[in-house]
Order: sequence, then structure tokens, then C-alpha cells
Amino acid sequence: MSKKEITLSIQLAVKSPDVHRELVRVVGGLDQFTIQEREDAAWVDVLVLEIGYDPAAEFETIRLLLKENVVGTLFLTAAQATTDLLLPAMRAGAREFFQQPIDAAEVKQALEKVMLKRLNELNPSVTDSEKGKIYSVVGAKGGVGTTTFAVNFATSIQALNKDRLVALVDTNPFTGEIPFFLDLETDTDWEEIGRNLTRLDAPYLQSAMARHSSGVFVLPAPPKLEAELEMSRGFLFKLVRAMRDFFDDIIIDCGMSLSGDAMKICEHSEAIYLISTMSMPCIINVRKLQQSLASTAGITNGKLQVVANRFEKKAQMSLAEASKLLGSDIVNTIPNDYPLTMSAVSSGKTVAEVAKRSQVARAYRKLAQSVTVPQVGKAGGFFGLFR
Repeated sequence: MSKKEITLSIQLAVKSPDVHRELVRVVGGLDQFTIQEREDAAWVDVLVLEIGYDPAAEFETIRLLLKENVVGTLFLTAAQATTDLLLPAMRAGAREFFQQPIDAAEVKQALEKVMLKRLNELNPSVTDSEKGKIYSVVGAKGGVGTTTFAVNFATSIQALNKDRLVALVDTNPFTGEIPFFLDLETDTDWEEIGRNLTRLDAPYLQSAMARHSSGVFVLPAPPKLEAELEMSRGFLFKLVRAMRDFFDDIIIDCGMSLSGDAMKICEHSEAIYLISTMSMPCIINVRKLQQSLASTAGITNGKLQVVANRFEKKAQMSLAEASKLLGSDIVNTIPNDYPLTMSAVSSGKTVAEVAKRSQVARAYRKLAQSVTVPQVGKAGGFFGLFR
């Protein structure tokens, strides 16, 4: 569908006469936009709302409008732009903020972005190979270092190329520990974002996800038991898949779970790292995981990569023996340095922050180098500001 065949509606909830008049003039000069006068319209593509004397109440109205799915894109305007106003506005779901007096060029540019997004939705031009890559991390059993691996793998990828957009997602409700491992305060988890999948875009994700000092964007799991979650089946998979439009690399900490969404995420992953130690119980569990992934999702050794964590050459089982049991070579190893790893975890730092030249840090860099490819050009959007 071409641009000329699309017409988007705009509703102006603006009380200031001068501002309203200027917005009407700008919209009138754009052929693909019409002003919606009916206040009871079932849907408007763009709502421009003026923030008045009670921002808190108005932000709650914004959340309700977006939750009821009656507004496509929300723009806000106000006489002054302060941090106390801008941050809650973005968290509430605003895509742009127009400071008064209105800048006509700024408004026109924002509306053109809305039109471009609609065209991309109707005529997708980004191929699957150009989208971000998903890397799933699965533990053979508890305590093998799954989260440690996911955290250091993600931050190592980011360190290799500061221009990449890297996301780290914890799929483990109630037991997820990624924020603790990075000494990171977060106030939004994927349950909250999952309720707003219809308005998922770069600005919303940027405002909702916490960003670590390394540059990695972190999406923690909700602090609830799985039985307490009220999300529809498959929403976490839909969320991760949608994130590929905004991120270059998405590292998923699956913990030990391969049920439901985790299995679907693994199925669509570029690679799946099975974290194990060189002990017989772990290797047996890895074998079971291999069989389960192969029979349930058709995932074979082409994607599966076993990682020997805390590896020592004098371990009770050699790499050759473990590889023979698994039917595939173990090529990825993380050296054993328990004091260093525990020091990093306890202080909320990455291994590279604690000891950049250590063998463990070098091992993570080597793994990151194996998946980092030259930056592929993609739509800049709001996240482009961080490149």
C-alpha cells in the first residue's frame, strides 16, 4: 500500500487557542492526515494532548486510553518541559513532547514518523536476516552459572561494539537475579511490558528498560511465582520476537526451564548455549536437554552449543569423554576461577570489571567475538539516538 492510499486521523485535546490553531494549520498542510472532531470516536491514530494543572491525573488517563486500545500514537504538549514532566510522560506512553510555542517543523517530522511506521507495518521491508539475533542460555541444572554466563556474555558483546544495541532478558519469574548480578535498580519487568504489546516501540522500551553502565538494556522478570502471573500464553515469546526490531543482540537467561515460551524462544534463537560443568549428572542432563530440544522443536546440534563452565583440565571428566557421551564436541569452555566469579557477583560487577585480563574475561570475549558481526544498517528510530 502506498503513502497516498493511507489517511490517518488526529484528535487535538488542546485547550490553548494559539496552540490549537497552530496544530490545525500544520495538520491541514499534510495530505495524509485528517483531524477527528468527534470526541467519542472509537479510534484515533494520533492524539495530541495538552498537559494542564494536574499531570498525575492526566497521565493516568493516558494509561487508560492506551490500555483500552483506542489511541494509536500519543503526543503531549505543555508550556514547559521539565524532567519531572518528561520522564512520567514517556513512561505513560507518550511518543513525542512538543514544547510551546509549537515548532511546526518538529510536529510535521513527528507525524511523518507515524506515517512511516504505518507504511512499514503494511509493507514490511526489513528481512529476517536484518533483524536482531536471539541467543538463549539454558542451565543443565541449578548452580552451574547460567545467569553468570548470560550477564557476562551480554556485556562482552556490548564491549566489543559500543554501537550495538544489546538486550538482556531474564525469563525466570520470582527467582530471576540479573539485576542483582549487575547491581541495577529496576522498576519495570516484562509482565508490565507484556500488557502493552500493542504499543511496543523503541521509545516505550527505552523508557521502560533499565540500562546498565556497560550499555546493555536489561529486562528483568517479575518477582512473582509463575502461577501468579496473569499474562496470556505466548506473550513472552511475542515480546522477545518484537524486540528483534529494536536490538541487534538479545540474550535470554532461560534458567533451567524449557516450558512454554522458553521453548519457542529457543526455537527462534540464533544459538542455544547449554551451560554445564564437567560432572556426570550435568552431562546426563545436557543429553536430556539435547533430546528434548530435538524432539519437541526440531533443534539439533547446528544451534546447540554446550559450554563447559568452571572448566579445569584435571576435572573428573575430560572434554573428550563428555563429547563422546553427548555425540558432539564441546568447543566452548569458561575457566574455573571461583574466587573471581564470586567477587564479581557479590559486588554486582561483571568479570571484566573486576579483572579485565583474567582468563575468564578472555573466554567471554572470545565467545562474544564468535557472534559479533559488522553492524547491519537498520532503521534508526528513537533508539538510534543511543548509537
